[in-house]
Amino acid sequence: MKNYYANWLPHLKNAIPIESCKNKVSMYTIALEGWRRGLTLTFYTELDQNRTRQIRYSFANGEKEHHFEGSKGDKITDEAFHICDDKALTYEWLSKAGVPVPMGQKFTDEAQEDEIIQYAKTAGFPLVLKPTNGSGGKGVIVNIQSIKALKEALFYVREELKFKEIIIEQFITGDEVRIFVLGDQLFSAVNRIPANVVGDGQRSIRTLIDMKNEERKNVPHLYDRPIKLDRQLYTTLRESGLTLDTIPKYGRRIFLKKTSNVSSGGDPIDVTDQLTPELREMAVQACQAVPGLAHCGLDMMVDWENNKGFVIELNTRPGIGSFLFPMEGKAEDIPKAIIDDYFPETKEIHTMHSNVYFDFKTINETLNNGAVEEIEVAPVPTDNVYAKKFILSGVIQDRNYYQWLRKQALQRDLSGYIKALGNRDMEILIAGANKHEVDNYKQVFNYRKDRHEDLKLREEPWEAPVKIGFDIDGQLETAGLNQLESQWQSLQEEMQAIQKEKSRLERQNNKIEQSSSWRITVPLRKAGDLIKKVIPLNITKIFPNK
Repeated sequence: MKNYYANWLPHLKNAIPIESCKNKVSMYTIALEGWRRGLTLTFYTELDQNRTRQIRYSFANGEKEHHFEGSKGDKITDEAFHICDDKALTYEWLSKAGVPVPMGQKFTDEAQEDEIIQYAKTAGFPLVLKPTNGSGGKGVIVNIQSIKALKEALFYVREELKFKEIIIEQFITGDEVRIFVLGDQLFSAVNRIPANVVGDGQRSIRTLIDMKNEERKNVPHLYDRPIKLDRQLYTTLRESGLTLDTIPKYGRRIFLKKTSNVSSGGDPIDVTDQLTPELREMAVQACQAVPGLAHCGLDMMVDWENNKGFVIELNTRPGIGSFLFPMEGKAEDIPKAIIDDYFPETKEIHTMHSNVYFDFKTINETLNNGAVEEIEVAPVPTDNVYAKKFILSGVIQDRNYYQWLRKQALQRDLSGYIKALGNRDMEILIAGANKHEVDNYKQVFNYRKDRHEDLKLREEPWEAPVKIGFDIDGQLETAGLNQLESQWQSLQEEMQAIQKEKSRLERQNNKIEQSSSWRITVPLRKAGDLIKKVIPLNITKIFPNK
């Protein structure tokens, strides 16, 4: 991990909360860049076509305002989105602009298998099958070599994945490169190689996959995007004469899939400097071929040896995590480029040394549970934040002590957190723009000494970014509820005793009702009930005190 971590942008290291990992990296990093520049940042929810709540966000600078959905800003028109959302339509616009695309044909949901197979025979193998409206590489089957393989792919995509409209196109050899273009400028390019592991001569492919998946958890946009043991993986291994139990030789790279999407286990590798002027021009031309497409992520199959490329897809809302956190090569600051374009008046505000980030976890949870529909994030501190870390060792007598420490920090306009380290140690981070308040916070630990015993304090420096707000580790919050839990347990015991007595009385009552004397006196009880209806008695008048 250390090799590629060193290439990440310094102002994003340790500033990506886990809640923004995976498919929210684009939204969060762009929002963070704008917020750090002093723009008014607002998150809100909208219902999509499936009536599912989706989080959007906007920036405002005075009366100027722009709205975003992931990495897609409102400069991208609805027409551009519609074109790029349909791969067949995209190819039409690219072809009209003279941009090379693979030869292929679209088949609607009414197309029969025989019709598709007949086209495949005419076009010739190898081929690629892809849904017209798929994303993230889902349903894309590449390098189809035979009619049998095509039939299997058709069944999988059309019947199992339910993508009825598809494209059959020629298979282009080369590397699949994702490129980010904004206006007339190419900013970054990454070669996404398929999911793979490298042998060490000792471990099986299965074990190497487990190790690789653990490593991917450390990369924000790859977090929770493991290499899955799916159909494509088993097919790829089988075609290579391998199984999950195979132990590869030291240094041998084993490719596990044919598609290279990072969502299916692929690795992003920066190749920006390798693109020739011709390939760069082709990428910009492709983006400009679609009216209203202000910026995009495009996929290009590149034949490096012959300096040829074919554009295979345009994305209006590309994930930018691969550009920010490549596994190899340098990172490119795409959020900066986007904010520069939408708010050029803020270009002179540099965020490279900013050491704060906002509480995205609370924002995400609050919007997703429907508690509110809109949240405006508190403004970024005007000055850099100064921070100190304290390690506390000792016995805490009062579990509410953690909440009290948090209250003391917030009253002083300080941010930070408290978390348990084990062995009765606590780590407490205190941060704020006022250095004097941060330095003096250690005096707080001397207050209310009745709440702790033999407390020892150690100070350590802190250089990583700080989240605005104050958190308490869930483990400590749980500990702070011990008294309530004890009361709840006592209440449960009382309820169990009551339930036990209730069951005893019910059993006794059942015995009475099943007895012969009870059955014999049924007529008498019915007569008594009839008398009560005829001559109602107001007991409260006869016995007013009862």
